[in-house]
Amino acid sequence: MSVRARFSSALSLRAATVTTAACAVAMATALPASAADAGAWTYRGPQECTYSKAAIATPATERTAAFGSSTVESWKNSPIGSCRQPDQRPAGYLTATAYLYKWDDLTRTWQLCRTSGRMTNSAPARQVEAMVPIRTASGAMPCGNGWYGTMAGGWQYSPSQHAWVGGNVWSGHHYYAPATTPDTPPPALRADSAAPELIPAPAQG
Repeated sequence: MSVRARFSSALSLRAATVTTAACAVAMATALPASAADAGAWTYRGPQECTYSKAAIATPATERTAAFGSSTVESWKNSPIGSCRQPDQRPAGYLTATAYLYKWDDLTRTWQLCRTSGRMTNSAPARQVEAMVPIRTASGAMPCGNGWYGTMAGGWQYSPSQHAWVGGNVWSGHHYYAPATTPDTPPPALRADSAAPELIPAPAQG
């Protein structure tokens, strides 16, 4: 599922309709909740297309790559089809944030644990990645043992729409320590349930 949303340059959020595009399914098929990563088209417009990817290191690999990540990519329409050509955007036109969530067994809800902060391209680029550490400097889980997942927020600025276009993607989740994994995993976090931060419009060159 992709969330199509826009941020206006006046810092007001205008949520659009949740859509699933048939063309996007072939390139961004949703992965199971136990998967380590997932990607989706979060905006498909007449000029710009935004592709967002969320990932979280698996328990088997996170000791060497202990991050949750959010990657936003810019694409554009081409003679061979919509959203088929990578599109380099000016500095300040791409932004990504990785939100690390932990499942709370008491409230039966996903709770925000920590974030990467907003990462923006400082030079022309076609993608930006933000990463949030899964473990603390001492090696402990930042919000205790349990289920963790990454919500990736990826946006690009559209001059034609005068708005930020993109959305959120859920990575799936993994259980981190102890060694025994519970039999029943929690449900996935809905991409439209995480309220992204308001983003100012980039400086116009």
